[in-house]
Amino acid sequence: MDEPRGPADRPRRDWDSRLDALGLTTPLRRDSALAILVAAVMAVPFFVPGISATVAVLLVAQAAALCLRRIRPLWCLGAVLALQVALAVAADPGEGVRGAALAVAVYTCGTLMPKRRALLVAGLAAFTETASFVVLSAIPAALDSTLTASPPLISRILVQIVFSAILYGGAAALGRNTTIRHRYTEMVELRAAEAAENLRVRTDAALTAERTRMARELHDVAAHHLTTLIVQATVVERMIDRDPEAARQGAATIRTEGKSALQNLRLVVGALREAGPAEPGLPDGGGPVPGLVMIENLVAGHADTQVRPKLVVSGRPGEFSAAADLTLYRVTQEALSNARDHAPGAAVTIKIDHRTEDSVLEVHNGPPSAREARADRRHRGFGLIGMRERAGLIGASLSAGPTPDGGWSVRLTIPRTAGR
Repeated sequence: MDEPRGPADRPRRDWDSRLDALGLTTPLRRDSALAILVAAVMAVPFFVPGISATVAVLLVAQAAALCLRRIRPLWCLGAVLALQVALAVAADPGEGVRGAALAVAVYTCGTLMPKRRALLVAGLAAFTETASFVVLSAIPAALDSTLTASPPLISRILVQIVFSAILYGGAAALGRNTTIRHRYTEMVELRAAEAAENLRVRTDAALTAERTRMARELHDVAAHHLTTLIVQATVVERMIDRDPEAARQGAATIRTEGKSALQNLRLVVGALREAGPAEPGLPDGGGPVPGLVMIENLVAGHADTQVRPKLVVSGRPGEFSAAADLTLYRVTQEALSNARDHAPGAAVTIKIDHRTEDSVLEVHNGPPSAREARADRRHRGFGLIGMRERAGLIGASLSAGPTPDGGWSVRLTIPRTAGR
């Protein structure tokens, strides 16, 4: 499986795509293309007067060996070094000839080998080139009395040693640094992909938990109303005296249909229920489903915090569906919990405005008064996901974000027809 790649590796991906488009899809093909390019450059001496044709052929052959630089790096290095010795023999006495192929081969070894081996390769290349130049070119030139005066032999040897060490040592170091950089980039991108995957898993788990919780509460709401329907149908069955027989049959039908709906609902939704902690302030199991009228109790339950929330209610509430009523309570509860966890000590205001077309709940907290540790570690930033799920379930809208004073605001707008 290919390793994940991200924006940091984009230039390399683009370059690979261009090479693939040219048909250079394998390392051998790409290295062969590089060998042809270097060979073309090294063929220039063919057209320079006074340059030996043998030297030009050796330079081209040395460049051609680069086609093996990644699939057989040691073979490539050995061929290039052998041809470098041949260049020292073919060149005029005292004239050192250096092709680009040896530096490229050393760079490749630096990318493929550990640091110590790469430095050994660089030292071998520098020694081979220097020794071949000194033994096969510089010393014969110094001993040949027919040649014109040249710089002292020792100076030329020192210059050759220093230049070769810098050239090939730098090539090996550059290759090693390139490999380290590529591996670091791949590691960073792999970790980023793992972090994104972990976040996705945690988000999915939070959504699943919230939906399961909503299913459990929906089960309780529907069970409550269906039970009421059955009781009312039973009362109608007993109280109506007009056409008692027809009323009795109609009421019996209501009761039968209500029991059937309740049973089907329990089969479908009840399967999603899971055991969970009891609601604070409510009996464990079978207790009343929280709603708008219980928000005051919820606010009172935060009396032990540093700053008690302030509740402001305006307008006349209409008749909410059970799901909308429950959403009002849950959004308020989650917003208060987030304010307590992320802005400890901040003032919190809860405004509920009942209007003609809708009802608006806004929970606003100011900036935290001090950098305190979060008291409740259970909240991990998925509260907004759950609130939006609930709002979307009943056709309401929810917005949340920072405020100019450095605090945070959550705003829920519920139409009068929400959840119906």
